[in-house]
Amino acid sequence: MQRSAEHSPRRPGGSTPVKPVSSTIPTHVTPPDVASDITDLTPVVLGRATDEDLMRRTQQGDKQAFAIVYERYSASVLSYLYRMLGNVVDVESIGQEVFLRAFRFAPTYKYPQKLSTWLFTITRNLAINHARRRKRSPVRNVTELNLEGMDLSGDPYQVAARATDDLEKQEQIASVLKALDGLPSDQKEVIVLGVFQDMSYAEMEAITGTKAVTLRSRMFHGLKKLAKMVGGEV
Repeated sequence: MQRSAEHSPRRPGGSTPVKPVSSTIPTHVTPPDVASDITDLTPVVLGRATDEDLMRRTQQGDKQAFAIVYERYSASVLSYLYRMLGNVVDVESIGQEVFLRAFRFAPTYKYPQKLSTWLFTITRNLAINHARRRKRSPVRNVTELNLEGMDLSGDPYQVAARATDDLEKQEQIASVLKALDGLPSDQKEVIVLGVFQDMSYAEMEAITGTKAVTLRSRMFHGLKKLAKMVGGEV
């Protein structure tokens, strides 16, 4: 929405109107992947909009509206995560993930639900899940992904999408599959057969022609490397 010409400020001594400021967002604020496509909605109107109205605009594809949501809530989200997790690196990473998810799943927001409640539910869930992963063995996480019988070929994210509708598990599966490609082929083979195909060592021995004791050693070292690549302690 454009301001009428009669209200536009003019340059001294000339008739050419000065263009209005295109955004009220400080230049140092860069919400993740949402500030590049700015709409032409009047910034003053956006700045005065309620959180809930901004979210409705976001649902309609207005990325500048979400940039203002980010500006309003980024400090509060980071503060909450600092108290919950106490790790600077984790906090910054998870803080970005909060807003990425909020933007990605904006259609799930139901107006006139209070935006802060919806946003901090996302924040809390991510913080809790992260804390749980830090406490648990990544090896155990790998073996509990329930990929038995799955076709593991193709893009890791497509495999993850076929495996489950749970977004959290999809991320874990994709992360493990990408890390799996970084293992030596003999270790990768025994993990795929033993963990993802749920085969016994006797079955794997018959297939590979390798003694079970050797396969056990490959499994142990392979899972140990995989755990380190995924993150956390074994």
